[in-house]
Amino acid sequence: MRGQRTTRPGKHADIVIIGGGMVGCAAALSLGRLGYSIIVIEAGGAPDYPTDEYDLRVSAISPASAQLLDDLGGWQGILNHRASPYERMAVWDASGTGSLSFDAADIGLPQLGHIVENRLINAALVEQIRASALARYLTETRVTDINWRDDRISIQLDNGDSFDCSLLIGADGGNSQVRKSAGLNTRGHSYEQTAIVANVRTGLPHDRTAWQRFLPSGPLAFLPLSDGSCSVVWSADAPVAKELLALDVPEFEQQLENAFESRLGSVKLISARAGFPLIYANAESYSAHRLALIGDAAHRIHPLAGQGVNLGLGDVVALESVLSTAQAAGREAGDSLYLRRYTRARRADASAMMAGMDAIQHLFGSDRRGMQIARNAGLQIVDNAMPLKAFFMHKAAGEPRSI
Repeated sequence: MRGQRTTRPGKHADIVIIGGGMVGCAAALSLGRLGYSIIVIEAGGAPDYPTDEYDLRVSAISPASAQLLDDLGGWQGILNHRASPYERMAVWDASGTGSLSFDAADIGLPQLGHIVENRLINAALVEQIRASALARYLTETRVTDINWRDDRISIQLDNGDSFDCSLLIGADGGNSQVRKSAGLNTRGHSYEQTAIVANVRTGLPHDRTAWQRFLPSGPLAFLPLSDGSCSVVWSADAPVAKELLALDVPEFEQQLENAFESRLGSVKLISARAGFPLIYANAESYSAHRLALIGDAAHRIHPLAGQGVNLGLGDVVALESVLSTAQAAGREAGDSLYLRRYTRARRADASAMMAGMDAIQHLFGSDRRGMQIARNAGLQIVDNAMPLKAFFMHKAAGEPRSI
């Protein structure tokens, strides 16, 4: 994908974003406000608003991320369709008596966040792109070649078109071809776990609470949806997950109810089941020559705290801040000084969050007696100390911000 052959100059854009998912579209709207000409290239089709059935992939959108989406014009479209606010969180350990609860009212917030389908967020942002004309959004289009030059990047598409840009943004997910083309490696590891996702109806109301139980094989979360059902994310060791996915529906429902200690009563599956592997990965740099990485192209995190999309939206805010500063100094979007500034600021924040989530996963995944005692005691200490609880709630409510 990376080449140095001579090609005729293509159509010019200040910024080309490869990847038209949630984070890529947020970047297009955010940077479009600065006056840059922007093209978004998406290999798939344009997302539609979900209709009757809830999608399997959802995100926990923090208040700070919701504010960003509102600033970009997309939040009202999301609320007009469906989004489930959650006011409380309940966490407990299957290997002991430790538990922890959070309530938004304790820190003066109406909610801790919203559970929203990924496709709904994406559709609302694409709608804003098309309504605002801040960017061109190309669908069902693949990049076939990227040529890195001193003064520009040239991009060839499978439909024969080509573009030159000052800055290329990789928003093309965890297996980012843009990142690989730039020669940027990632550091990380496989959790050897699979996240099983499904939607269920429970016998008891979810009470606008995000529930999470830490099992020896991985965390199990029941996330509230707006029609009273729940989105389930069950992260289990890969062999266990394989067995669970192979069960017939009644057996799976019973296993799920047992694993959740019947906290919400009976469990009825109302969707298909799907599984995806869990990986920790962090790019060695979030920028290179005329390149910036955002979202999963830069970092992949365990879903136990639902921070993946919030991290990606934080990348967008940081990049907009850096490029706004570059503009004020009369520099172009691909200026290496400002892209290095983006990497320094953003990678430090993201790495700290990722390390924390990785540590929690290893702590709760351990079956050593001493670790079990320590984590249960830790849960109770935090639960009984309001200043500590408030600190963690404020951290969870934040992410997107200027640097």
